[in-house]
Amino acid sequence: MPVRTAHSTNGGPYLGSMMSEEASGSRDELRRLRRVADQLCTAHAVLRDRYGRMALGLDLVILLSSAWLVALAFVDPAFNVWLVPLNLDGRLWIGLVAVATFCLTLVQLKVNWKRKSEAHARSFSMYAEVKREAGYLLATSEQIEAREFQRLAARYDMASDIGTGVPESEFLRLKRAHKLKVAVSTYLDEMPGASVWLTKLKFFFRDNMR
Repeated sequence: MPVRTAHSTNGGPYLGSMMSEEASGSRDELRRLRRVADQLCTAHAVLRDRYGRMALGLDLVILLSSAWLVALAFVDPAFNVWLVPLNLDGRLWIGLVAVATFCLTLVQLKVNWKRKSEAHARSFSMYAEVKREAGYLLATSEQIEAREFQRLAARYDMASDIGTGVPESEFLRLKRAHKLKVAVSTYLDEMPGASVWLTKLKFFFRDNMR
């Protein structure tokens, strides 16, 4: 029974072209699926963390500006000198802070970074499951059965279909981040006392200053 097993490293479908059971069940094909899933795990983890930090920063700014606005409105005017910079008129400053807070709230609703972070977190979890199961099969099975490979490839496709994608404009940068992570991790296996930052700098000069 033929199985479709082409893939895209940008989260596209893995099942795409027809191959024989023997080819689809090979260890090489499973290693490739695991490698692609691992790369996508890194990409979604980076995007998850980035959008999470941006959402948290925006939330904190809105909360702090709201607290400042409340203080300006209810604190005795005699103490407003500590809350109003540059000796501005108190009412003018209250208006400026209120408008800024409202605009930041509109930005928060529009960009919805928290939802994007959660979407990338879900995609990360799905690809991580594919990577983990592929690792188990490679470690415990000498011969990979076609149905096992097909099951993992179908899970990869499901992650691509229902999960969020990696922006094309970010793909190469995220691929670089993954390759650098793997290279640094491999280097630290042999040199555990090495500085991570200096190791990355070493790789940068090695690859760009030839």
